[in-house]
Amino acid sequence: MESKVPSQLPVDGLKKWSGYTLDDLRYQRAVNHVKMEVKREKLTSAAHQIMTRQQSGFAGGMMKKVFTGFTIVDYALLAFQATKQIRKIYRVFKR
Repeated sequence: MESKVPSQLPVDGLKKWSGYTLDDLRYQRAVNHVKMEVKREKLTSAAHQIMTRQQSGFAGGMMKKVFTGFTIVDYALLAFQATKQIRKIYRVFKR
């Protein structure tokens, strides 16, 4: 919809401009309402993403590091250490 406000003022100022019509005001109100709804949706989506990241928290980040950051040698050392600990626990309960 075209704006009815002239880009340059006429010689006699705003005397010739009669103002906005009721339809113009309703249109602007509807446009502003749609803009607010879009912003609200974006904010809700951003908040949801932040909350889901926080819920995964420490365990999610740690698992990501485990699966992406270790080499085969690191896995072998972890398996060796875990085996030693399991043997110690098994010996304690075997007695």
